[in-house]
Amino acid sequence: MLALALTVPAAADKLADIKARGRLLVGVTESSPPFSFRDDGHGIVGYDVDLAERVAKSLGVATEKIAIINAERIAALRQDRVDLVAVGMTRSKGRAKEIDFSYAYLDSPHMVLVRNDSGIARVGELAGRKLALVRSASVDAELKAAVPAMQIVLFDDYNGAFAALADKRVDGFLADKMLLLWFAQRSGHPEDFALMGDYQLPRTAGFALKKDEPGFRDFVDRTLLELEASGEAAKIYDAWFAPVPRAFHIQPD
Repeated sequence: MLALALTVPAAADKLADIKARGRLLVGVTESSPPFSFRDDGHGIVGYDVDLAERVAKSLGVATEKIAIINAERIAALRQDRVDLVAVGMTRSKGRAKEIDFSYAYLDSPHMVLVRNDSGIARVGELAGRKLALVRSASVDAELKAAVPAMQIVLFDDYNGAFAALADKRVDGFLADKMLLLWFAQRSGHPEDFALMGDYQLPRTAGFALKKDEPGFRDFVDRTLLELEASGEAAKIYDAWFAPVPRAFHIQPD
């Protein structure tokens, strides 16, 4: 039995590995504002990035940002190329079978943004119209069933999707509420846009983490709760989303 025990490798401990390395490897993306995006002159920044940097600070290590595309997020975690992914990732049940998630640091349902001058107020009025969607996203079955004649127009990033709505090349833009309001505010003419009132799909976002690393997951969760209790989490939110109000708190699931 002793010989057998000596041949079995020790269980992985990502928390210890990160501390020994002296760097937290954070998976980020260049095209998901305001969560994680490249800002000329400032590198990759965003709401999720700021929160990840607070986790590194709590660990007493540096932050190393590693740019990945959405299709790589789960593979990068599994292959230990990153320690956590900070890109506004939806905490879906399907993904939770392959990876773990931190507590939610964003509660922002999927909604549809339209132009006020379009005359569109309800989901049914999207029949025969064009709905902008980024390639990494999807339209839920309920919306497809409600509006089977709706045309989906895919874009490589959120900037392209919003620009198409602003330029009247599409009639609606489906994404999460905070992102849509952020784009409307940044346009300089937020009064030109409105959220469709009769469509809302619940969504929360958090850090994506490698499966079965409870020590690291618990540390990340404790850090998020500490940021909430100190008021720092609210300050980080306001830095990226104000004047859009913060209607949630970071709390245990």
